[in-house]
Amino acid sequence: MKKRKILISVSIALLLCCICCAGIIYYYLFSPQFHPKKTTYIYVDRDDTIDSIYNKVKEQGKPKNLTGFHWMIQYRKYTQNIHTGRYTIRPKESVYKVFSRLYRNHQEPMNLTIGSVRTMDRLARSIGKQLMIDSAEIAKAINSPVLQQKLGYNKETIPCLFIPDTYQVYWDISVENFIERMQKEHQKFWNQERLEKATQMGMTPIEVCTLASIVEEETNNNQEKPMVAGLYINRLHLDMPLQADPTIKFALQDFGLR
Repeated sequence: MKKRKILISVSIALLLCCICCAGIIYYYLFSPQFHPKKTTYIYVDRDDTIDSIYNKVKEQGKPKNLTGFHWMIQYRKYTQNIHTGRYTIRPKESVYKVFSRLYRNHQEPMNLTIGSVRTMDRLARSIGKQLMIDSAEIAKAINSPVLQQKLGYNKETIPCLFIPDTYQVYWDISVENFIERMQKEHQKFWNQERLEKATQMGMTPIEVCTLASIVEEETNNNQEKPMVAGLYINRLHLDMPLQADPTIKFALQDFGLR
């Protein structure tokens, strides 16, 4: 009888201990720990370390407690599995959910805006400000004669590869994948209908792109653009000089000329 009471007491103690441990694990790993005012993002770069990532999570996520984060770093050997990228932290998320996102490389896509830029250097700087890629990497790639020839362009026509628009990409996209994505978007844009319209005007896609860039520089008024484009197209058909100020600006690389 005495042994039975001891066994029952030990069992109850173990049960309470298990419940207590489960409660601790739940609190530190699965309960809501992050409390930013709204969905926020952390960016893990190539040179980030465990410490810098921890600080970014702490700063952006406004957590109550990151003890569970330390546990997961040790248990999952995160130092050997750091992935670059852009990751979300949402209000009332748990440590387990946020850490799993980082560990499994579950990134959040971002909107990349390709605007109407005047030179390839400016395009490279604009992209470099939005993505993890350094602007020098992009400039080197798009100014490479080997790559230009491979894609069917030269230094004068390579700007036509980049269709101004907003694209969803991953922040840590590589230069190679970025160029490949732009090529796919270019092919998607120049569908059969648009190719036929260009042919009817007696122009190639590259010629249409070049003319559009001149019109874009000529006027900011969208209502005027069809009229300006029509004027230039008529001059081209008559084999006349365009007499367009933007071509002089571009040739001299001085866009402040009036």
